[in-house]
Amino acid sequence: MNHSPLHSNQSWWMEASVVCLAGAVTLGAFSFTQAAESMPARSEPLSQAEQPVSQTSQTKLDQEVRYEYVLVHPSEGYLAGFAGYTFGGTFDAEGIGALNGANFGNHNLADSVVYGAKAGGFFPQSLSWLGIEGEIFNTTPHVEQQGTSPGSHMRVTTFALNAIARAQLGCTTLHDRTEAVTERFVIRYEREFCRLQPYAGVGLGIFWVNMSNAAFTAHQNFVPGLNVLGGIRYYFTERIAMFTEYKYNRATFDFSGPAGLSGFQGVYSVNHIVGGLSYHY
Repeated sequence: MNHSPLHSNQSWWMEASVVCLAGAVTLGAFSFTQAAESMPARSEPLSQAEQPVSQTSQTKLDQEVRYEYVLVHPSEGYLAGFAGYTFGGTFDAEGIGALNGANFGNHNLADSVVYGAKAGGFFPQSLSWLGIEGEIFNTTPHVEQQGTSPGSHMRVTTFALNAIARAQLGCTTLHDRTEAVTERFVIRYEREFCRLQPYAGVGLGIFWVNMSNAAFTAHQNFVPGLNVLGGIRYYFTERIAMFTEYKYNRATFDFSGPAGLSGFQGVYSVNHIVGGLSYHY
């Protein structure tokens, strides 16, 4: 079959056009790919809601410090001074030895000033309600004249060793100290501060007594007897407190003559009301 020159030229032109179009498409695709590869990647932070829950919880756990609170009752010591009033005393005397059976009567004792000092302390922990103290005080409750029986000057010095029990009222909790066991475990020790503390006590009293009048002079040392007390203490601070206290004393004084041949003895019974200040440490 014979082809005309015009038909041949058209076929060649169409083939050339297809080849050029295919090349252009390929070149465009290649350029787009290169541009995409050279573009930097975009990275945005995750929001709080998008963050993993387990990671947040772990961070909080790592930052937490666990505290354990322990209430302690440390020991407590104190020094105190006091003064007050002696009242309501009696001295019931009777003869001994050659004077046995003679009754010298129950004499009233004059009211007097009393003054003294004390030192003591309370035990720690579960026994913080219990304490011991030593005190010494002096008074002059002179024997009053009764009828024909003359009066006498009397001076009594008392040393007493007491057991004390107290109640603690109006308490608040204060920080005592902190102990770091590990980086995330701390023990916090706390103590109670109780402003109002009523107390009572009983103890052994040791008495020194001197008596004298125009007819005789007598004295006796280291006489055992009874010392009973009760009071209330108010703390202004942890160190300074004020207290008021009642005391009762009883002892038997024996004023025997040489070899116990004659003399007299008497039961000494007296009350005191005192007030004072104490320093606590």
